[in-house]
Amino acid sequence: MKISEKAIKELIKLRSEKIKDPTKTLKIVTFPLWQGEGDFGIVIQERIDTDIIINDANNNEIISIDAHISESVSKAKLDFKIINKIPSFKVDIY
Repeated sequence: MKISEKAIKELIKLRSEKIKDPTKTLKIVTFPLWQGEGDFGIVIQERIDTDIIINDANNNEIISIDAHISESVSKAKLDFKIINKIPSFKVDIY
């Protein structure tokens, strides 16, 4: 998965503000864990041994991916955009 610089910056900010428990992580998931718009979403969840971890250039964890969807998003791009004044992450898998 490719992650834009804007998305990396926002994910790092989100991690520092929202995750206080070291057993938790930001994770890209699908239904039923994700129940928002679109097929994929980012949630705070327990880290699982089978998760695929994506690190930044300094080897800091940015985000993880549920192992069962890792192949589906392997060529995807994760970006951060503000649309109609609403900040959001977008996963483009096409």
